[in-house]
Formats: sequence, C-alpha cells, structure tokens
Amino acid sequence: MNLEKTTGTPKSETIEMPDTKGMNFFETDPNLQFLLNMYLPKEDLNKALPHLKELGEIAGDELDQLSRDADRYTPELMNYNHKGGRVDEVKYHPSYTRMEEIGFEQFGFAAMSNRPGVFGWPTPFTKVLKYSFWYLFAQSEFGLCCPMNMTDSAARILDQYASPEMKEKYFPLLTSTNKEERWSAAQFMTEKQGGSDVGANTLTAKKVGDHWELWGDKWFCSNVSADLALALARPEGAPEGTKGLAMFLVPKTLENGEHNRYRINRLKDKLGTRDMASGEITFEGAVAYVVGELNTGFKQMMSMVNSSRLSNAVRSAAMMRRSYLEAAVTAKGRQAFGKTLIDLPLMRENIFEQMLDAEAAASMIFYTSAVYDKADSGSEEYQTLLRVMTPLLKGYICKRARYITAESMEIRGGNGYIEDWVNPKLVRDAHLGSIWEGTTNIIALDIIRAFNKDNADVAFLNDLDRRLSDLKNSKVQEAAGILRSTIDTFRKQVDIIKREKTAEQEIAARRFMDKMFHICAASVLLTEADYQLSKENSYRKLFLFIHYYQRYLLKPEDTFTFDKSLNEWLDEVMDWEIIPFNAIEEILEEIK
Repeated sequence: MNLEKTTGTPKSETIEMPDTKGMNFFETDPNLQFLLNMYLPKEDLNKALPHLKELGEIAGDELDQLSRDADRYTPELMNYNHKGGRVDEVKYHPSYTRMEEIGFEQFGFAAMSNRPGVFGWPTPFTKVLKYSFWYLFAQSEFGLCCPMNMTDSAARILDQYASPEMKEKYFPLLTSTNKEERWSAAQFMTEKQGGSDVGANTLTAKKVGDHWELWGDKWFCSNVSADLALALARPEGAPEGTKGLAMFLVPKTLENGEHNRYRINRLKDKLGTRDMASGEITFEGAVAYVVGELNTGFKQMMSMVNSSRLSNAVRSAAMMRRSYLEAAVTAKGRQAFGKTLIDLPLMRENIFEQMLDAEAAASMIFYTSAVYDKADSGSEEYQTLLRVMTPLLKGYICKRARYITAESMEIRGGNGYIEDWVNPKLVRDAHLGSIWEGTTNIIALDIIRAFNKDNADVAFLNDLDRRLSDLKNSKVQEAAGILRSTIDTFRKQVDIIKREKTAEQEIAARRFMDKMFHICAASVLLTEADYQLSKENSYRKLFLFIHYYQRYLLKPEDTFTFDKSLNEWLDEVMDWEIIPFNAIEEILEEIK
C-alpha cells in the first residue's frame, strides 16, 4: 500500500508537512485485514466489513479531531449548584459527549461482546471481532476506552456473579445503546495506603438492613462520574488481606433520586487521558449492594482487572500502529538533504523498527483474543493459557508503546513536539498503559505467580509446541527449528524459576517477561507466515519473523546482511507487495 496516495493531503502540503488527516484507518491497514482474514470466519468478516470501514473513516477524521479537542478542554468538577447544594457533577466538553455517542451508541462498544443485537448480530461478538473495533477506535481516542472497557467488564461481572435481581436491573442499562437509557460503570479499587497492594485497603462496609454502607476513601477513581461503580471494601469483622475484601455495587443515584452518599473531592490533573475524568472519592455511608459472595470480591475484581489488562494492551498496540502510520506518512512525504526521508538509510531503520514492533503487537493481541474465545467456550487449557497471556501482553506491549510513540514523535521533528500535531498526545497517553491495572513490576511478578500457582507455563509451552508442529510450509518449518532451540533454553529457565523460587528470580522477572513475549511473538509470526504462504505465496511475514528473531532473540554482532536486506526490501514490505523467496534466503541461512 502506497501511503503517499492515501493521505488525502494536497501534493504541495504533502511534500512539506504531511499528516494522516482523512485517511481511513481500516482501509490503509493491510495487516489488520490480514489478521481478520486469518482469525474470523469469512461470513463474519464480510458482515463486519462495512462497519469496520465506517469506523476506520471516522477514526481517521472526526474522532481524531474530537479527541484532540476533548484533550484540550478537560472536564470540570462542579461540587455545588447555584443554590449551594452539593451536586458533585462532572461537566464535559461537547467533543467528549460526541465521542461517547460514537462509542457507546453508534458502535455499541460496551454491548457488543455481552449481548446479541449490535449491528443486528445474532450473538455477542467474539473477542477477535470485538477487539478489531477497539483497535481502530483507540488509534484516535484512548481516554474514552477506559469508561467503555469498565462498562463492558462490569456487565460481564454482573452476568457471571450478580443475583438474578441485580442482573435484571443493571445489566440492560450497562449494555444499552440508547442515549436516554445507557449507563456507564467504573471500578473503584485503589486507595492511598494500598496502591498495588490491594490487600492493604481499608474502605469499610457496614451491614444496614437489606443493603450495606461504605465508609472511607478511594484515591484513584477513573470515570469518576459513572452511573455505578464496582468497589472493593472490607466488611466489618472480615479478615485482613485480599481474602477479606468483598465487591459492592454502588449506584450514583439512589431510588429517591438523591445523589448517593459520597463526595468527589477533586479531579486528578493527569499527564495523559486528560479528557476522561479521574478523581478522589470519600464515601460517607454510601448505599451499596454486595455482588457475589462476601469472600470472593477480590477474585471477581481481578477477573475484571484481567479483562482491562488485555484492553490496555489492545489500546497500546493501537497507538503503536498510529505512531508507525504517522512516521511512515512523514517519511514518505517529506524531503531533506535532497532526498525523501524514507530513502535515507538510517530513517529506513527507524521506520522498519516501528513497523516490526507494531505488527508484532497486533499479532499478539489478536492471537490472544482467539485464545480468549476458546477459553470462553469452556476449554480449561486455554483458560490457563489466557491467565498468563493477559499479563504478558499488558507488561510488554504497554511498555513498548512508550518507546514507539516517542520515536514517531522524533521522526516528525519539531512539529512532532507541538500540540497542533497528534504525537504529544500519543506520547502522554501511552504512559498510562504501564501504570494502570498493575505496574510493569507487578505484571512481571504475576507471570511468575501464574507459573508457580496455576502451572501456566505448561499451557504456554504446550501451546508453542502445538503451533510450531502444525506448520506446513517447509521454509517456515526450517525457521521454526531455529526458534525451537531458543524455546529449549527458555524451558530450562522456567524449570529453574519453579524449582528454586529465590529473590534473584524476582530481580530477573522483567527480563524474563520480555524474552517470553519475544518467543511467543516470533512463534505467532511463524503461524502467520505459514498462512500467508498458503494463500498468496508471499514471504513477507517470514521476512518479518527472521528480522524479529535476529533483533530480539539472537542479536549477533554482525548484522550487515540484515541491514542489506532491510534496505533492499523495505519499500515492498511496507507496501505489502509479494515478497519472493530470494528476499529471505540469505538472512535465513545467517540465523541458522
């Protein structure tokens, strides 16, 4: 795909300051189309295509502008009305409310995987189909994805754990696409003294008749204006730690129409996602209703958090794609030193790195979405695999998005640092993914915990072996043999971690997580290479695998052969042309 032909910018402007305004983010993304062809039944994809194209067009134009306006004109907290009455209302800019209409109503983001009916679909969306829409939306707007995801997750939690009466009352509101009826949700978990140590939380729940009252503070409440929140609190007399926490549903408005008994103290002045209101809350006897059993609150909340972790990875992967797109359009449309930027050798390396990382991230989120679908179908093995894939993606992709967004900013130069352009917003928003729903350290330790407690390493290694054994093309099998030697070393490292359980294992947890991600991403690229060769006889994905393996799992000192192949074939790889065998022949031999 020639990006110069799809920017929608007049030629004279393209040469000087090209941007992506007016591009359709779906139609200009052959990798996304490739992945959906690979993972979705043809009938489902054909039915979804008009809606994906529509969202791609909106994301590349209206949504992008709305997002920038909402980021500039941030929410305002109105504690009191004109008569001095306490109201604690959040006032949003019209651009934000218009984005809510697009997300919640027009495309049904909180409903699509929870109930039938979105776009006339006879069933809830699969996770693969669902996240294809989220991937497009998040390329322009990250902040609103948080309330939409929490509403989506809250509906899922109520469907799984709530009493029939609670589910009947609230589930339709959370999954409605009607502006007059729909509710949004939040999860209130973090407290000052706890942070990532949720077991230290002190918000107290007191039983009063047929309901509970909450007393205490929550320190970080995103979507603070939500119609209902799922909050963790400790019932009086409950034990310390996470086992003593219960989950409560807290409506914003009581049955008599009064605001529930909690105060929004202030809104957070955040680095990024500035259009979405996060705040601090004091509960003063707020009416609440227990969800599920009193002793399962933390477990229920963690299932919501794990869903949010995957959503975070999807959004970060989307920002990586957007950053690569901005960099590619800039490099192909601007000249320096008498050449187009993309023709400068070192710039070619910059662009390729971003493309490679963005595609690997996309490969991982859609593969994991397919795992999620199999887990939802009842497969215990895939449920265990999902247990470790979710933190793996959250840990690596969200951290890597910080680097890719910053690199894209630098490629645009001085303009990239100016708020008139999208790059500063992408950089600011990208920093959120690594912090919310568990910092990178917490995530890396959670992966080791999944190995020790759930034997998730067995599911992970079995899945690797199964996929590599299913490869059909002889050249892909040859490349898989190279990856297997790395997997053998990784397997030995896993055995040591499970056997010794020392402090030193924790010191290396993040490095271990990164290596685990690269092994898995490389294996998924091989699966894609096998599929691509069977469909169009192109070695493009195998080309990417070899370069990915060389960069992240081999790293030899002598890389001249790889640099030569990158320089020679980058344009064809970027434009998704058919890549012949001779493009990979020499570099395949070198990594062997």
